Amino acid sequence: MSRERPKRLLRILEIVSTRRVATQEDLAQALTAEGWKVTQSSVSRDIQALKLVKGKNGYQRPAGAAAGRDPDEARIREGILTAEAAGDHLVVVHTSPGDAQRVAVSIDRLAWAEVLGTLAGDDTIFIAVADARATRPLIKRLAGPRRKA
Repeated sequence: MSRERPKRLLRILEIVSTRRVATQEDLAQALTAEGWKVTQSSVSRDIQALKLVKGKNGYQRPAGAAAGRDPDEARIREGILTAEAAGDHLVVVHTSPGDAQRVAVSIDRLAWAEVLGTLAGDDTIFIAVADARATRPLIKRLAGPRRKA
């Protein structure tokens, strides 16, 4: 997988969340206008990877990602496979390949007090935690109601 693809996937989510994208060609044109080098087939694979659905208003995130929940919190819940402590001030998070950066951006956007910062690779995120007492609650928060930490 290209190093740019996770960034492009995040940008696609932002595009479909902020404007009407009726066709794959519309999305390809929007990306090209921003300097991304894409083809119709790469856009099609990206749409499939993001599980975007085509509704009456064009492409959009699946209903579960937007139904009354903060999109960043939904992205975290849907993207995290595991979260565990690595010492007193570090939490290690695993995601599916290519998802770590978009999940880390969501964590950063939420600006939780216990999070000092994130460092994301392809499928792993390191989260620096403010103090040792915040580590366990953060892991539970990241795991959400459906997962055990």
